[in-house]
Amino acid sequence: MTNLSGVGLNPNVEENTGAFTVLPAGKYKACLVADELRDNSAGNGKILVVKVQIIDGQFSGEVLTDYINIINPNPTAQTIGQGTLKRICNMCGIPYPPHDTAGLMGKPLGIDIKVEKFVSNTTGKELESNKIKSYGPAPTQSQAQVSAQPVQETQAASGW
Repeated sequence: MTNLSGVGLNPNVEENTGAFTVLPAGKYKACLVADELRDNSAGNGKILVVKVQIIDGQFSGEVLTDYINIINPNPTAQTIGQGTLKRICNMCGIPYPPHDTAGLMGKPLGIDIKVEKFVSNTTGKELESNKIKSYGPAPTQSQAQVSAQPVQETQAASGW
């Protein structure tokens, strides 16, 4: 039996089922529900990792993760990342640059997502995942993507 006391497990970590839902491409009403500032993989920049939850329609409750380069040695990547954060701030009515992200949480905005194909590094199978293409005003119900397509359960490529 393994003793896990003193390991430092996070009591607030989200449960991982090992699968995720691939949403159909389209526009959705959503809000930011969590974030974390991380070093990029090279250790020479910062990435704002945001959790974005669908808040309307058939897929309400689904959560997507977006990775926003806010500090990067590549000026184009940094400009795109900071421009994305500025767009989110504008959609949430928060002055840019924000002192923190508290004012962004829970405010409705629109996201446009696409479906990307990738090859699993563990199974070699081709899988699909979602990527947020852009942020904008929260769509009305008639503008939001509502699809009757079957939803595919797919093994997660990486954990949060």
